[in-house]
Amino acid sequence: MVRRFTAWSLFFLLSLTIVCSKRGPEEDESGPALIPVVCVSNYPLQYFAERLASPLVKVEFPAGASEDPAYWQPGAEDIAAMQQADLILLNGASYEKWLADVTLPQAILFDTSENFQEQLIASEETVTHSHGPEGDHEHQGTAFTTWLDIKLAAEQARAIQHALGTILPEHKETFEDRFSALEKDLAELDAEIERTISSAPETTVVFSHPVYQYLERRYGVKGVSVHWEPDASPSPAMWKEFGHLLEHHPAKWMIWESEPLPEVVEELERLGVGSIVFDPCGNLPDSGDFMSVMRENIVSLERVFGD
Repeated sequence: MVRRFTAWSLFFLLSLTIVCSKRGPEEDESGPALIPVVCVSNYPLQYFAERLASPLVKVEFPAGASEDPAYWQPGAEDIAAMQQADLILLNGASYEKWLADVTLPQAILFDTSENFQEQLIASEETVTHSHGPEGDHEHQGTAFTTWLDIKLAAEQARAIQHALGTILPEHKETFEDRFSALEKDLAELDAEIERTISSAPETTVVFSHPVYQYLERRYGVKGVSVHWEPDASPSPAMWKEFGHLLEHHPAKWMIWESEPLPEVVEELERLGVGSIVFDPCGNLPDSGDFMSVMRENIVSLERVFGD
């Protein structure tokens, strides 16, 4: 009995060691090698990390596509996986609300917005509401969709470049070269958004959700936010409040995170308000990537600011 138990224990420990290895296998000319594992807290960070380092690192997005990563809560398996990562890229700006409830090695945590703390936007209100599987949540503290200011997105990508260099110093030049290409793409995107919005700077809009603060500030959008969910119909009280809002903020367009219900679009049109989608792209898109989603957003903005 003792010998069997000892042998089984040894087998279990060896198996556990393999499963919990920080690095994933990669074949090269000299045989199996190990590559670093980098975890990210949202999709923009995944896109930047993969542009800069794939396939030199394995990028994992634990929140996945099933829910809003800004309100995601990691399970035990997610926490165990992150504890074994070589690097965890955080958005910062109060994005990772789950961080206070988990224990992770401080040495592998990297806040990609740390270098522009003075540019973070404080939320002016606290509103608790509910949507999707995440349930009730609050908009408070700091506005967190930093990457909607494309200049700040580029700074986050630059921070990722430096972080990757700490775990793979032998590939620093590769990361620098790839960042130069990414920075150029982001600069062109930034200029295109600015050019589109500046063509009609006095245009006023309503945002369906308070997640566009960095877009507003960077590109000079004259907007106000409500708290409407695209998959829900506003209550009569919300419609009444919206009517009062239009009296003081005569907007002709509402900007949504995703496609709103047809009946809501129809009622807004009756009030003289059109609807477009500007996807913040915090989560993995159904198709395309960060750049293609942002270009689709620009096409939507052209409907609003091109009139």
